[in-house]
Amino acid sequence: MKIWIPISVFLFVLAGRLSGQAVPTAVPVQTQTPAGTTAPRLSWVDGTVHYSLSASEIVQYGYYGAGNATSSTAFSGVVGYSSLSMVHPTSVLFAGGVVIGQGGQGTSTYQNVALSQSLIKGRWILNISDSFSFLPQSPVTGVAGVPGINNPGTIPIDGPSQGPAGGILTYSGNRLSNMMSGTIERRLTGRTSISGSGSWSVLHFLDKNAGLDTSMVSGQVALNHRIDLRNSVSLSAVYSTFNTNNLLAIYPPGFPANSVTYETKGINLSYSRLWTRSLSTDVSAGPMWIQTSAAPLIPNRLNYYLNAGLGYNRRLANYGLRYMHGVNGGSGVQPGALSDTVTGTAGRTLSQRWAASASLVYTRTTGLLVFSQNAGSVNGATNTEYGTLQVTHGFTRTISGFASYTAQNQSISQGFLTPNAVNGLSHIFGLGISWTPQSTRLGDF
Repeated sequence: MKIWIPISVFLFVLAGRLSGQAVPTAVPVQTQTPAGTTAPRLSWVDGTVHYSLSASEIVQYGYYGAGNATSSTAFSGVVGYSSLSMVHPTSVLFAGGVVIGQGGQGTSTYQNVALSQSLIKGRWILNISDSFSFLPQSPVTGVAGVPGINNPGTIPIDGPSQGPAGGILTYSGNRLSNMMSGTIERRLTGRTSISGSGSWSVLHFLDKNAGLDTSMVSGQVALNHRIDLRNSVSLSAVYSTFNTNNLLAIYPPGFPANSVTYETKGINLSYSRLWTRSLSTDVSAGPMWIQTSAAPLIPNRLNYYLNAGLGYNRRLANYGLRYMHGVNGGSGVQPGALSDTVTGTAGRTLSQRWAASASLVYTRTTGLLVFSQNAGSVNGATNTEYGTLQVTHGFTRTISGFASYTAQNQSISQGFLTPNAVNGLSHIFGLGISWTPQSTRLGDF
């Protein structure tokens, strides 16, 4: 696998994470200054910069076949920037590295770039964001998505596993993914607002027969209301359209179309509650209509959308649990799919020098296509489980070591026709060291 470092140009368009939830109303925090003094005026570029460098040794068992063990060496880095402005807050994140394989596995690189820009002015709140990634395999953990690398991510920007590159696991295959999103909100009263959002995403495979190319465009309009300090509700209308290409390169000759386009329409009711300062819950649900111009391939049907989560955050610990049901692009494996996903995360600072984290994902995916051939049904079900455990130990204020274990397991039906889907259990062990200097103000460099 040749080293390939992409150059990305950010295109700022209206888009957003269309989960059907209410867009929170942001109110700038007013800071008080002592009488007779004036608060310092911050430059719009003033902010905090944080960065780290890591090196690790990765051992994979069973990934390239049952009983097959391989090893590789990885060098990676993360750079992040967060502005201090309360009017136009900005976040930028870059994570990249090189993985040098042993035993003929070759050398691969990965890059992930994400940014978020907001504007809070009077009753208006605007946000645009973009996330671009180049990966050599399906993402499963952290900002990189590559197991055995110590870069768990930077809030509030998610890693590529949250975007179009994630989902059903596939074997090595270079892939580009990009998600551009944005929201606009207008506060009508102190508690009520109207908002709109939109997004565009694309997943493209560079290697021949590595996967199906998929794109998505989605939009949402919502009416949001904060009942009190603890409770909020929202009513939204959502529309999404998906397109899958490269079908003839994956499925046998004679498949009736090289591309499939389908759309979903829905109305969602959302409710969120802050039970305590540490515990919060949210749920968004509603009917979802699926339709396509190629009804014999993807029959029109009525289904539902559901997104529910629970979060618990304290100073030394954080836990999260989420369940989602809905339509997605198929992760490059299927031309559209219905999926049920359960995600659990946990993090705990054990002492001044020790910390531990864990994540677990289970997904059941069923293809939307019902077309059948002699080989079987195209809409085979896939069960996917993967999880990561990591322990970190600080040696000094800037140098730390880490050990991680990642398990990946996936089972597919006999009628499944995509050759690149993972089928079986694999284990990945990582051991490495990181250098993480203290965050620095931009003006202090």
